[in-house]
Parts: sequence; C-alpha cells; structure tokens
Amino acid sequence: MRRRHLRSFRGLHALVEHPPGRDLTVLKNQLEFLGLGVTVGNCTSPPQCQSADILFFDADQGYAVEHEGALRSLDLPVVAVIGSETPSRLEAMLACEPSAYLMKPVRPTGIYSSIAIAMHQFAALRLLRHRLGAAEERLRSRRILFSAVLRVMHEARVGEVEAFRILQRAAMSRRLTIEALSAGFLAGEFALPCPLPGQPPLTGRGRAGTPGANP
Repeated sequence: MRRRHLRSFRGLHALVEHPPGRDLTVLKNQLEFLGLGVTVGNCTSPPQCQSADILFFDADQGYAVEHEGALRSLDLPVVAVIGSETPSRLEAMLACEPSAYLMKPVRPTGIYSSIAIAMHQFAALRLLRHRLGAAEERLRSRRILFSAVLRVMHEARVGEVEAFRILQRAAMSRRLTIEALSAGFLAGEFALPCPLPGQPPLTGRGRAGTPGANP
C-alpha cells in the first residue's frame, strides 16, 4: 500500500464560525500554531468564505444548523465542532454535510487530524463528482451518437457499420469529435458525405434540397 504524506497546512486560511468562549480560544490558538490564518465569524449570518480554505462551524447553535442546507453550496472543506450527541443535533449537523468533525471540549490534540481528514474527504468527494459528471457526459454523448447512427441508417438505407463510418469520416474532415458531429447532424447543422457514389449528401432534416423528404 502506498503511503500518503500529510501536507503542511501552513499558509492556509481558516474561517471559524463559533461563539466566544474557551472552545473558540483553543481552536483559534491551535490553528494559528499550525500556521493557518484565522478569521472568526459571528455565527448569525451566512459565512463569508471567499478567502477561506477551510471552515469550522459550531454544530450546536448558530446560522449553519438553524438553516438546513446552508453550507451545502460551499466549495471548501467543512469541519463541524459538536458537543451534543442527541439525535436531533446530530441530524442537523449531518444536514450540513461536513467533511470532518471535532468534539467539544476542544483540545489542541485532534485539530490537525480534523483538518487532514476534512481536506482528504473534500478532495475525494470532488474527484468522485468530477468522475460522475464525466461518466454522465459520456453516456449523453453515446446516446447522441446512437441517435445519429439510426438517423443515417434510415435516411441512407445503410447498415449500422456503414452509418458509423459516414459519421466518422464527416467528423474527421471537420476535425470534430464524432459526438460533436453527431449533435450537429441531428440539429441540422451539418451535411454528411454521400454514403454511395451518385447519391446526394444527407442533412439532419432529410436529403439535400428536399428538407424532410423520405428517402
């Protein structure tokens, strides 16, 4: 198993949404000891995370837990600082979808681990979402290509292999991906090469010169 080398978090900026008190003092001091810049929020309004690299929020009270989904749109790691383990409080914390959590009373030990876990989980989730989006895009592109192949088969009266080759040749001649060419063909933007000598070119609406006409 390949070991992962934990990075230094020196130079990062942490936004802490937590009311004044011992827990805030310990958290702020330890974050600064680890080399992070720290800004303390007021807990009563949406967190201003424009310059933050990580967010710590009080999961027992404050804006984040009083407004369900308030933190879901944030594009940064989030650490919940929680003291109560009642089902309702845990449910409210989980609704914020934190990347990690820190138990109260806050102690210097455990803060570095919470940052490391939050950073790792956030990066893993971002990669997973990217891969899922790419897979969905590939699926959509394949559906478009399949529809284009069926259209060419119908209009040119050719088999599946020849229909694919027609689309492939047209994509190569225009220096496009076959998926982009297929989308343009279905939208009526491209005329395709003749499948056989002497036949008029195909368009997305029917044969050239006779839009919508049957072959």
